[in-house]
Amino acid sequence: MFDFSPKQLEVQKTVRDFIAEYVTPNLKTIDEGDVPDSIFEAWHKTGLVCLVAPKSVGGIELDTESCAVVLEELAYGDVGIATAFGANNLGSYPVLIAGTHEQQVQHFTPILEGKYASFALTEPNAGSDAGAVATTAVKHGDEYVLNGTKCYITQGKYAIDMDSSLVMFASTDRTIGNKGLSAFLVKGGTPGLSCGKVEDKMGIRGSQTVELVLEDVRIPASALLGAEGDGMKLAMKTLDSGRLMVAAQAVGCAQRALDIAVEYVKTRSDGGKPLTKQQSVAFKLADMESSVTAARLLVYRGAKLKDNHQPYSHHSAITKLFTTDVAMRVAQDAMDIMGTYGYTKESGIEKIWRDARILSIYEGTNQIQRLVISGGLLR
Repeated sequence: MFDFSPKQLEVQKTVRDFIAEYVTPNLKTIDEGDVPDSIFEAWHKTGLVCLVAPKSVGGIELDTESCAVVLEELAYGDVGIATAFGANNLGSYPVLIAGTHEQQVQHFTPILEGKYASFALTEPNAGSDAGAVATTAVKHGDEYVLNGTKCYITQGKYAIDMDSSLVMFASTDRTIGNKGLSAFLVKGGTPGLSCGKVEDKMGIRGSQTVELVLEDVRIPASALLGAEGDGMKLAMKTLDSGRLMVAAQAVGCAQRALDIAVEYVKTRSDGGKPLTKQQSVAFKLADMESSVTAARLLVYRGAKLKDNHQPYSHHSAITKLFTTDVAMRVAQDAMDIMGTYGYTKESGIEKIWRDARILSIYEGTNQIQRLVISGGLLR
């Protein structure tokens, strides 16, 4: 459909085989929030543990289109697992954008060994408004001292427990708002950095979402990514890339919901008439298929723009908005088609519906996407 290269088709098959062997048989356990270690170990063995790690540090450095293929397939299997594995990519974008070679070696070495990175921006009073970050970074000689609290951080406890790598955003000058936001590379296990609350979530239970507490966390001045005040720029560029990956997840999630609905319709009747012969059902499926196809085209168009070094920020916001709304709508339509059975855990749609809900919230809510899109349109 998208003229995938032989290499991309090979990657796609690798992910599909992984999902079939390790994820699908364990969906119930994963949804209980208990991901078997074997799943993480098996994913590391695929060589896809960090899709964006540059070749200069031993990574595979996949292009954006290939990354989208991987995230779509992972989310088809389970959105929570896609979110968990995707943390290594999200946490790496700032290092790719602004990191020195030494910083990239520091960041990617533990990840390529099978550990998990984390992107720590969100705070209790700084969700969509990154300029309101209250975590501070005060320079003392050749060190920065960080204090504050982060929340809703994906794979944060893994990053700490594994002595892996976290990109931490903190204010080096709170008097100038987002212009004082800076980004730092923090090693998991650094004294003063700890995990607080582990969230008990409605969906994506295959990923870990935690609170991080920073109490006099001392890091070398060399841990600063870019210059002081570059944090907002790095966060926005990171989220532009991340939104395309969330959109790819949304497509995988929506496709899975559509496929389950189609299989259900093929085997059921209502009032003695097969559901396949009922126009109301057929038309709803047609609308679902059209939406999923349009969503997929947006994702791969955005990937092409990025890979060809063309402006893609505006397109990324549009793609994230459209695809994540599609995922939720298709999941709900599938549940409507399946009726009461769709509301049961046995159906599979109940879980997909719960998982789909987060897609329009994290990495920039869809309300924020509308602000970004309209702002670009009206400037």
